[in-house]
Formats: sequence, structure tokens, C-alpha cells
Amino acid sequence: MEIDGFQQLDLEKSVPSKKTTPKRIIHFVDGDIMEEYSTEEEEEEEEKEEQSTNATLDPSKLSWGPYLRFWAGRIASTSFATCEFLGGRFAVFFGLTQPKYQYVLNEYYRIQNKKSDNESEGNGSKTQAAEVPNEKCHLEAGDRDYGTIQQDTAEAISQ
Repeated sequence: MEIDGFQQLDLEKSVPSKKTTPKRIIHFVDGDIMEEYSTEEEEEEEEKEEQSTNATLDPSKLSWGPYLRFWAGRIASTSFATCEFLGGRFAVFFGLTQPKYQYVLNEYYRIQNKKSDNESEGNGSKTQAAEVPNEKCHLEAGDRDYGTIQQDTAEAISQ
């Protein structure tokens, strides 16, 4: 009997005194159910958050000086948040979020690309323009200038 009494005491100690409800219940497709419980640390953090939200000032319990300071701070923060929100909306509405001189930059880059293309063609470049912009394709392997030895060099090598 002492063994049974000892086992009962262990069981009573192992069972938590307060009934815990699962934080989340996950239902799987195959029919399994998993219950997720919160840890003590998470519960303590939640209690601290609840206390901090409940600890807001009650203006009815303040004297005149702190009361006026409280309302001045609240009005200022609300006004700032409102102006910040409306300023962003007006900026989008009036187009102030787009670069003012982007068309000038685009034109400059287009002219620079055109100049560099003209210079590469003027230097006697052996490349041909490809169908894809900013890409160059090489001459074909069967071309005389590509991969063949000219007669003068062939004779100089043989001698």
C-alpha cells in the first residue's frame, strides 16, 4: 500500500495544478491532431504585455499640470501621425514620388549607347550587331578573315 500511496503522490505532483489549454490545435489531412501548448516564458511575456497595456494613464486621476501635458502629447502625436499619413497620400497623388528628370537621364544613356556603337563600327570592328540589344555576335567560322591563314604568312612559315 505504501508503494501505491507513493505512486499517487508522484502522479499528483506531475499533474499541473492549473488546467492548461492548448495555444493552437493543428489538424492534419491524415486525421492526426497536434496540440501546441505555450511555455512558461511565453505566458510571462503575455502577462507583461497585458500589464503594460493596462498601465496606460488615466487622465481623470491626474492633476492639472500632468493632465494638460498628457493631452498636449496625445494631440501632438495624433496630429503628427495624421500629417505623415496624408503627406504620403498627397505625394503619391501629385506624382512627387517619381524622379523629376528621369527622361533626361534616359535620353543621355541612349545617346551614350549610340555613340559607343558608332565608335565600335568606325574602328573597323569585326563583330556584327546581334538581334538582341547590347549583345555582339562573332563572325562565322567559314569567313576568310576568321580562322584562316593568309597566303603571305603561310609562305613565311614554310620557309
